[in-house]
Amino acid sequence: MGLLDLPLFATAAPNLREAALKLRTASSSVTIAAPLNENGLFASALLEAALLDAGIPFQRRLREEPVAAKGPSIVIGNTTNSQIPAIESEPLCVYLQPLEVDALTASGGDSRRGVLSPVALAAALGHSIVPSGNISRLLMPWILAGNWLSGGLEHTYDPVYTVLRDYLATEGHIRVVPMPEVPEVNPDSLPGVDSVALGAVRDRWGQLDLEGRAQSLSHLLKPLLDSELPSTARFEELGWHRIMAPGWEHDLASQLVGFSKTWKNNPEVRRRLASDTIDGLLRTGQIS
Repeated sequence: MGLLDLPLFATAAPNLREAALKLRTASSSVTIAAPLNENGLFASALLEAALLDAGIPFQRRLREEPVAAKGPSIVIGNTTNSQIPAIESEPLCVYLQPLEVDALTASGGDSRRGVLSPVALAAALGHSIVPSGNISRLLMPWILAGNWLSGGLEHTYDPVYTVLRDYLATEGHIRVVPMPEVPEVNPDSLPGVDSVALGAVRDRWGQLDLEGRAQSLSHLLKPLLDSELPSTARFEELGWHRIMAPGWEHDLASQLVGFSKTWKNNPEVRRRLASDTIDGLLRTGQIS
């Protein structure tokens, strides 16, 4: 199944497929105009991966307020919409903004709504441009970055994040593992966890059956249950559903929390940090 075949992309898929066709046949270099923020950074990286795989020339433009160029452009926005903006012509311009969608249908028939981040939309557009590129495949786990960094998981269950996570796992792009199976956990990703106790659990993890693992992890995380942060949804992801990809030593959350800390503490070098991070992702698929 392709990314655009997921039901949560139903409203966006026709537009993204049309955009992919026009971008593949663009007469000049494509400008990726993205905001100088975390969503813009990861969306740009996923788009650049696809354009590199497809051999389409492009330039990166990170700005506080991104605008279309005089030639073909992909503009990343921040304002949430209920429908994806129309593609503009002469010059070609594709807009990717947060999109409210029906993420899945509950057992009672009710729709669970959520927001597709511009990062996920960028990945879907890239997947439509080139479905099986090597660089694009390397960056597939970062589809989750937009929803992980958003406020959705701070308040309640995020159906969009869950659908994307399960898709990536089914397609073999990621493994979803409990915290003791991550070789290197950034302690800032879940403050309050006893690192010595975590090491002890990790050392005997392979000798435990499923019930023993569940009990050990529950005991390790029990002191955090009374804390206000993180939310229950994020707490469950950090304890039981860490995201790992081939060759990774640090899980997705550990990489993101380290990056976000550097990003917030160094506003004067964000442009350089963004460019260096994108370049690193395109080379290794990870945040160094």
